Amino acid sequence: MRNLPIDPRSDPTLVIEKLVELSFVPVCSPRVIERHGPLRTAKALARAPLIHDDTFTSRAAVPTWADWFRAAGIEGVSVTRGLRFNSSDHALDAASEGAGVLLAHDLLAYDDLRTGRLIIPVALALPSGRAYYLVRASGRRDRPQVRAFGRWIKEELGALDWTSIRGAARLRRMS
Repeated sequence: MRNLPIDPRSDPTLVIEKLVELSFVPVCSPRVIERHGPLRTAKALARAPLIHDDTFTSRAAVPTWADWFRAAGIEGVSVTRGLRFNSSDHALDAASEGAGVLLAHDLLAYDDLRTGRLIIPVALALPSGRAYYLVRASGRRDRPQVRAFGRWIKEELGALDWTSIRGAARLRRMS
């Protein structure tokens, strides 16, 4: 499984199959809502403490809080404030502990969203321009263990239930 651009370059030696596209969504602990009040709009979210995941800053096209607020129609938000992490796990942990609102990869945040440790306060997702792909060598794709892994990973991704996640049911994806 590989994280690649949405339209990866074809390679005749590989079989590349898209599994799931990745988006960025704002996530926070329910405690942030208790502490800062309802954060149902982008304008309300602009006043909340922000958490930044700098893991992907080396990729020029990765959306940032500035991009998210612009897509939400809110200008002039100071997005330089807040906690910064160079590890997605640490940023998710900080959000789960109530330190603020994180713009997170939806798939990376799934377990915390599923368990209710995190919620999506404003249902606006930005595409990451990337996806997870199943990548196999052309000559090995029919091996039993390769086929078994492909079936397993597709079943796991197919079992993700976004309907039970607070905020995801009304999630709007921006392009």
